[in-house]
Amino acid sequence: MKKRGEITVFLSLTLVCILSLFMGLLESARTAGARLYLTMAANSAMASVMSQYNRNLWDMYHLLFLEYESPEAIGRSFDTYLDFYLEQENLYPMKRKSREVTAILNMQDHAGKPLEDGILSYVRYRLPDIAGDLSGVAESARDASRAGDFRTVFKVCRQAGRHTRRLEKARREVEAALEDMERSRIRAAEAAADERAGKMETEIKRLLKKIGKFPALADRYQKEVEALSEDSRSARGEERREGMEPQASETMDMELAAYQSVEEAAREFQGRCQEMKDQLEAEAVRLEEISELLEEGGDGEHEENGEEDETGPDWDQIQELMDMVQIPEAAVQEPVDQEKSSALDRLEEMLSGDLLKLVIPKGVKLSEKRVRAGQNGPSKEQSEEKTESNGLAAQLLVNEYILLYFDSFLKKSESREELADQALDYEQEYLLCGKGSDRDNLAKTVEQLLMIRAAMNLLYLLNAADKKAQADGLAAAVSGGNAAAGLIIGFLILSLWALGEAVWDVRGLLDGGKTGFWKTDSTWHLSLDGLLAMEFLEGRPDMEASGSGYEDYIRILLFLEDKVVRNYRMMDVIQWNVRKKQKDFSTDACACEVEIRTEISQQHLFLMKDEYWQTVETAWAY
Repeated sequence: MKKRGEITVFLSLTLVCILSLFMGLLESARTAGARLYLTMAANSAMASVMSQYNRNLWDMYHLLFLEYESPEAIGRSFDTYLDFYLEQENLYPMKRKSREVTAILNMQDHAGKPLEDGILSYVRYRLPDIAGDLSGVAESARDASRAGDFRTVFKVCRQAGRHTRRLEKARREVEAALEDMERSRIRAAEAAADERAGKMETEIKRLLKKIGKFPALADRYQKEVEALSEDSRSARGEERREGMEPQASETMDMELAAYQSVEEAAREFQGRCQEMKDQLEAEAVRLEEISELLEEGGDGEHEENGEEDETGPDWDQIQELMDMVQIPEAAVQEPVDQEKSSALDRLEEMLSGDLLKLVIPKGVKLSEKRVRAGQNGPSKEQSEEKTESNGLAAQLLVNEYILLYFDSFLKKSESREELADQALDYEQEYLLCGKGSDRDNLAKTVEQLLMIRAAMNLLYLLNAADKKAQADGLAAAVSGGNAAAGLIIGFLILSLWALGEAVWDVRGLLDGGKTGFWKTDSTWHLSLDGLLAMEFLEGRPDMEASGSGYEDYIRILLFLEDKVVRNYRMMDVIQWNVRKKQKDFSTDACACEVEIRTEISQQHLFLMKDEYWQTVETAWAY
């Protein structure tokens, strides 16, 4: 029987096609599985790497950041975890060929925005605790921002008043010197009329001495004029916020107009001073001539003994020359209340000194801690990079985190474990001021609080007609009738009055009390007589039951602070404190996001083909 193979061949060919299709489907399924397996392995390896976050940073500040030595160190750690999956015996044989850490985002990048994001990731779990504290913060901060208008007015009024008072004092010294010289001239003329050579010679010597001192007085007046002019230009150049409070703008205009009038009058008197200097130099020459005639006529010994000196001076010529001596006429000025003027001087001196001493409650000992040399933090390397900031709500939450985790003058953080020897005790104040010692940071913070309170107090005084009238009355008493100077000095008195009340306010805040943001008649404590008597140096009359406390004002100041500066100073404090447990800690080596690209070679199991390559990119962020 003849054998035929058609069916066998047909079945063989069919089976080959079926098996090829089946193997292709298997390889396709295996490849898809390998891709998913590789993705899972890479993600798992990255998660294992990122799980090595710095425990000290988490324990102290509840911030998740991966501390690393170098990008290569992160890569090696990733390789270790990834290789564990690649070395398993399964349907996915693969080998790692290369790996590259393509991106690392650390705490200091983008002006500290990763730090903000890390804080926000944690603070959302504390919202129930802090929600009540957030109410009204933005409105209070806007009020504080508007207070900046009156802070500008306060600054201009105080500076203008200081320079005007110094100028008026210099002018009165010039006028007093002219009056004194005129009295000496009259006494010398009377001695000449009585032909008393000894008396006349004494008076002429005194007069010459006084004339010799006049240029110094005129030069001093000129220096005061130049200082006032420079400050006047600076005051006119003060930046005015768009939409400045109308009352603040009106007060500024009045102050600057009066300042300009004082400057113009001062320039005019300065010209007169130069003319008077030239005239007095000529009169000094004439007096020297008279003195020589007296010396030629004898020393006055016979006259003193009651004897007639036939060879005495030529009195006719001396009297003729003496009649030619003219002292510039001093301007007639209204008398100045010296007692009140002296009290105002003492007040200015006191409020121009160390304000921190004035507001620290009795019995409170200040921290003397300071950052040692070589202990500089990230803020010393602050980048000028501009980055998009988180929104208003986010910034409020970051500031609430600061109040939770950073110490202040008034209280220790309750959310963070206490360190036995932390770098600075007044950490919130450092975030605001950035000085190297607790004392300096507190002093600058107190200065900011005083300026805010003084500005708001000045606003109250400008609207209190009775108190403004009292200030104007005192200004008239110490300004000698100069209307323009009186207006400026009136505003100076108001600014000093506002600052005196602010000393009481801030001392109360530092003592744990409260003060209302807006003053009323019932919450105003300091009288004008009390201001001159410096009663604000003593304890506060009473504490307000409602209002804003020290922490509320810190919250406002933080809201007004530059966010980039605040972020870098936060990193300073975090780095200093974590280094108490881990000496090599650095915020510059703390990553919150890592990206790694890996190239993998794989073998086909069900196809007779060469190996193939696959690239997997893995990113992880806390």
